[in-house]
Amino acid sequence: MNTVVKSGDSLSQVAYDTLLEQIMDRTLVGGAVIQERKMANSLGISRTPMRKALARLEGEGLLIRLTDRLLSVKVVSLSECLDAMSIRKLIEPEATRLATPRITQSVLDALKSQLTELVGAKKPSRAMHWAFDDNLHITIARYSGNLAMMETVTKLRRTTRLFEQMEVPEPTMSPGTEEHLKIIKAIEGGDPDKAAEAMRVHLAKSCDGILDQL
Repeated sequence: MNTVVKSGDSLSQVAYDTLLEQIMDRTLVGGAVIQERKMANSLGISRTPMRKALARLEGEGLLIRLTDRLLSVKVVSLSECLDAMSIRKLIEPEATRLATPRITQSVLDALKSQLTELVGAKKPSRAMHWAFDDNLHITIARYSGNLAMMETVTKLRRTTRLFEQMEVPEPTMSPGTEEHLKIIKAIEGGDPDKAAEAMRVHLAKSCDGILDQL
């Protein structure tokens, strides 16, 4: 079904957001060929805003150029995923340390509510898992107060998520929920060091979990 973009919206931003979502939820799988004209037609927009959106995604490393007119969705290798996890294990504990005194109780309550809903689901979908996982990790990175750190975490998470969604079987239950709760409780308790350690342990277990399921 074609998606019609409303007039007045930033067409290139809408195209970017739509394609990014399709890449991240595997509607566009790794290696899928992207044709500018077909994509523009599917959104009901001209090729100019689509071209801008594709160039932005290419610049972010999510698309690989094949020819002047064709691109493909990046295929993330195991080594790229592990490299990204290694950097995340260095950055995210520090982001958590910095964020602990800054995150408000209302934000933590919203995260706990979302986690409770995830845990309570009989068969949580991959989409539910990633919605919470993204929210938790990006919220912490944002509250670190360091824009470069947040942008780096966001980019690295995309790499690890793309690999997991391509190569790791869909879990029957949401992984890491106990670790997520420990991170939230440590932040709620106002202990930066404990929160940072909880994040470090979570990322280490996540990395081990990826390898175990391959």
